[in-house]
Amino acid sequence: MRKNARLLTVTLVVVCLPFLTACERDLSEAESAAALSISEPTIDNLFAGLVANDYATFSRDFDAYMQASIPDSYFAVWKEDLESHLGHYLSRGVHRVIQSDEFYVVEYDARFDQEESVTVGIAFHIAEPHSISHIWFESGQRRWAPEPPR
Repeated sequence: MRKNARLLTVTLVVVCLPFLTACERDLSEAESAAALSISEPTIDNLFAGLVANDYATFSRDFDAYMQASIPDSYFAVWKEDLESHLGHYLSRGVHRVIQSDEFYVVEYDARFDQEESVTVGIAFHIAEPHSISHIWFESGQRRWAPEPPR
């Protein structure tokens, strides 16, 4: 009986695994350049708004999910938590660009004044209007990914 249960579990995992993984691929150099030509102005706005403490600029390119995840009323709390651990944003450089399903995901190597090595990931819709769908900040100590406040 135990052997059959184990075999059934393994079979279910093997059968379901392809459905659980996202279709993710690295982009060619030309595809990355095209994606970055779309994303960089959007990301510039996001970081400019973060530095200036300007929610309108920070969230200008958010989709509905991101608007709900970091609403204006939650921005100050979210930013204070982020900056209490990382400090103030200083700079970024592109680490890699991938396509994951209907999103481009740009990962940056970012510097903050309290944390030299922070990975910042930003997923944005491939289709117009190329809005930001998700962001995360990951240091050696912690990961921040906004969730809609409860």
